Amino acid sequence: MAQIRIACLVGRTNTAGITSWYWQPSATLAKAGWKAIALGKDRTAAMAAAEKRNEEVEAWKTGGAKPREVKKREKAGTFGHLLSRYEKEFVDAKNDRGEFIIARSTARTYRTALKRLNAWAGAFPLAYITPARVKALRKAMTAPESKGGIGHHAAHSTLKQGRQVFAFAESEDLIAKGSNPFASFGLSAPPPRDVIWSPAAREGMILAAYELGMPSMALAIMLGFATGQREADYLAMTQRHYAPIPEHKMQPEDHATLRALAPDGVVRGIRVRQAKTGAWIEIPVTGLVRWAIESNIATAQALGSAMVILDDTRHVAGDPAATYAGQAGQTRFQRDFAEVREWAIVQAEYDQDNDLAKELATLQYRDLRRTCVVYLGELGLDAHLIAAITGHDIDDTQRILKTYMPRTTGRAARAIALATARQAKDDEAREQRA
Repeated sequence: MAQIRIACLVGRTNTAGITSWYWQPSATLAKAGWKAIALGKDRTAAMAAAEKRNEEVEAWKTGGAKPREVKKREKAGTFGHLLSRYEKEFVDAKNDRGEFIIARSTARTYRTALKRLNAWAGAFPLAYITPARVKALRKAMTAPESKGGIGHHAAHSTLKQGRQVFAFAESEDLIAKGSNPFASFGLSAPPPRDVIWSPAAREGMILAAYELGMPSMALAIMLGFATGQREADYLAMTQRHYAPIPEHKMQPEDHATLRALAPDGVVRGIRVRQAKTGAWIEIPVTGLVRWAIESNIATAQALGSAMVILDDTRHVAGDPAATYAGQAGQTRFQRDFAEVREWAIVQAEYDQDNDLAKELATLQYRDLRRTCVVYLGELGLDAHLIAAITGHDIDDTQRILKTYMPRTTGRAARAIALATARQAKDDEAREQRA
């Protein structure tokens, strides 16, 4: 008698000869979110359960009901299907080495916009998306928040992503060339964020972090100001990335200066491979920043962790140190940062420093990167030196400075001082020639 085969039904027999039955999704179904199910040892009951599960899969394929954890199946020819293709073939594309081409932090930003676009018109065919409807979407997103708006920055990000999605559709011959409905969506790019941490705000945040038992947060703030890297790079930093920096990697006079500042006469720094650019950079650290790093490393080693930045408030006694690993860890870090900020605001209000309290309320961790660059710029460092510290390509330096160096009183004063000094030298030279 021919055996009846049911899709996705598999049996596994143990050494005792007892067979257990499972519904095992195919690779395609598993990627969509379908999970394996244990169906017990009764073959007849397992067959019935597997057939029922397969009926659910067929309903899902035609747009019907689905388990909560399973992704919605988009019909071919719809905007939602195009968004799914774009996410798979562009956002999640990998190079020949199996590495994601787009940084995961950037991919998360893209996905947020893609979800908004899918909620807006995912069920409709591509022809439904017209310039007029894009204009209506823009108006809805830029309305006041009390009327459902999402703010200028989020609206621009969503519309820009829509333009990229339809550019992808053009490249795949899914729409006619020159018919991108998002081509001129009519919303200017938001001005670059220009928040700069004041010294008082930085000090208040560091003290608040220590008071709340978060020395790692205090260290992260110190590092952000001192070395200007991205949040994710610090959270991924291990102890092997804190190491001596040999003399041959710098100018002799620079090594002598840094060696004189080192308590043990050894120049040390952090070696970070930036998550977004992939560039390896070594940055010397001195003073309180070095002390804080070494203090954190000592704590981490005592708790069995190889990381530098720890999740100080979630450690369970007897277990290895908690860290801010992965996307979930980065979310926890941002929540902890917000808690520290609230405590710093309370302290500022207690001291009746309302201006500081207002400033603290505007701060985000990412602003430290800009603050670092502005500080270095005000010290008079050339663009290529600033780029070396932040780890960017020199060719991108001018663009970076435009983004991260808003005009400040300090820069204006330095420009006038330099211009005056140079003019005085020119005048002196002319007098000598006369």
